[in-house]
Amino acid sequence: MDEFKQKPMLGMVARTVALVAGVFVLVLSVLLIADHVRLLQMDPLNDPVLLELREKLAGETGSNDAIVEQIRTYDLYARRMFFSTQAQRRSGGMLLLGGAMLCFVALKLSWLWIPQMPAVRKPDVVDHWELNGLFRQLMAGTGIFLVVISLFLAFVVQSDLATVMQSLPPPTPTDAAPEVAVVEEPAGLPAEFAANWPSLRGPGNYGVAGSSDAPVKWNVESGEGVLWSVELDTRGFNSPIVWGNRLYLSGTNDAGSQVVCFDGDTGKIQWAKTVTSEVEAPDVGEDVGLAAPTMACDGERVFAIFATGDLAAFDLDGNPVWQKNIGVPENPYGMGSSLISDGERLYVQYDHDESQKVMAFDCKTGEQVWETARKHLSWATPALIPTKDGLLLVLNDEQDVTGYDPESGKQLWQVSCLGGEVAPSPAFDGEDVIFVANEYAEATALKLTGETPTILWQYDDYLPEIASPVGTKGFFFITTTVGEIICLDAKTGEVKWEHECDEGFNSSPVLVGDRIYAIDLEGIVHIFKVAEAYEELGTIPMGEPVHATPAIVNGRIYIRSEEHLYCIGQ
Repeated sequence: MDEFKQKPMLGMVARTVALVAGVFVLVLSVLLIADHVRLLQMDPLNDPVLLELREKLAGETGSNDAIVEQIRTYDLYARRMFFSTQAQRRSGGMLLLGGAMLCFVALKLSWLWIPQMPAVRKPDVVDHWELNGLFRQLMAGTGIFLVVISLFLAFVVQSDLATVMQSLPPPTPTDAAPEVAVVEEPAGLPAEFAANWPSLRGPGNYGVAGSSDAPVKWNVESGEGVLWSVELDTRGFNSPIVWGNRLYLSGTNDAGSQVVCFDGDTGKIQWAKTVTSEVEAPDVGEDVGLAAPTMACDGERVFAIFATGDLAAFDLDGNPVWQKNIGVPENPYGMGSSLISDGERLYVQYDHDESQKVMAFDCKTGEQVWETARKHLSWATPALIPTKDGLLLVLNDEQDVTGYDPESGKQLWQVSCLGGEVAPSPAFDGEDVIFVANEYAEATALKLTGETPTILWQYDDYLPEIASPVGTKGFFFITTTVGEIICLDAKTGEVKWEHECDEGFNSSPVLVGDRIYAIDLEGIVHIFKVAEAYEELGTIPMGEPVHATPAIVNGRIYIRSEEHLYCIGQ
């Protein structure tokens, strides 16, 4: 017996680990095989729900926006579920491989530590030990076969469904249906952000609408093309945000700081909540006020911040979720930077005289996720720029353009190219060029290459003071406070054209498909083509001054003027 060096206690532990790992491997193998069979039975081209929706769309003669949105939403979630399942299957394969290796090692150790004595066979007697051994070998062989098949399915086989799902374009209405907007998903943001208007200047805050349809003709005086208008009883310079069929604004009145929700079809107030404050309101300029920052939405909650430093979250039905005060900003103008969210975190650029910083808060709880110190002041709003490596949080200030990791707050790069009291936010060409501009500085195009962006070109003639620029794949557009509209070549910085308006711009321009919407201080909406030369599509007066940037989503334009909220559409 000395030659066996038995370790019975360790041997029993190893045998137990082997048993547990073996059961885990067998169960996981069966699940992976069953999942593969389920995937083979899926048919995205002939899904009964989608077929029914498409038939319903083809039979509609009136407005079909709701059905189209159902088709898009169903398809987006089907795609997301499929690719999530693919990733889970590969993760299951890795777990299966690890479990099989653990089982093998544990078995070897158990055999080493608890060796079996040679059995003495008795003549003409059934050898139960031998039958047991044969049964175990059969079970082991079956288990190995299942493991091999499961690993093959997890890492080698790609079903026809995968090819179809990867090559299948987003669903479009049938030929019998009228042309509708095609929603494009901004890379890195949740898919549903593209079908809504969750922050200042839309998804990501770079002034590009997720849909390509919007009215180009209406008349406020006669009511033609105006679905509704309501008089506002709150004061504020912030812009509307839209989620689903509801609009959200913040403002102040005699009751205090307010968050108000409107019905998108009628303009009726759904709810209004007061954000109480325990601090004294600071002195702010009349052209900024106590409610200048635009709200943000993550799909489940809306967020608002005021010049008192009070930051509050409500669910979409108006129930308070959390509230905190992050300090009263001390600067010449008050709180100007708007909020933005990526669906998980809420980002706040909080620069003032005593402290400059950017912070991220957990959307659900309000707990601070990270805080990063900064060196210079800014009144601009951060942008979430989609890149090949994921989302990039980009901030402008009175000297630098800085890129941060949205998850950790780590500063990734910084380029010194700005100056003055910066209010405009960055623009983006949709590919790899960020564009920044401010009066008393230079407009700069930054190409996202390597660790630090490179300066492509600079321009220093007509520059914005408040309105943010907007970009396309071929052009960047600037609107100024003295009334110029400038089109620059995105690759070279060459001035393509200049157009002079009677009034200046505080509201930022918005790109919708192949046209730009820009509203001047007198409330005149200038609509023009994205083209080599200025091509006007319309100049439509709203009848009163406008400072806020419009929200343009699902074929409608929502405009906040000094006294009213308008819904333009069909």
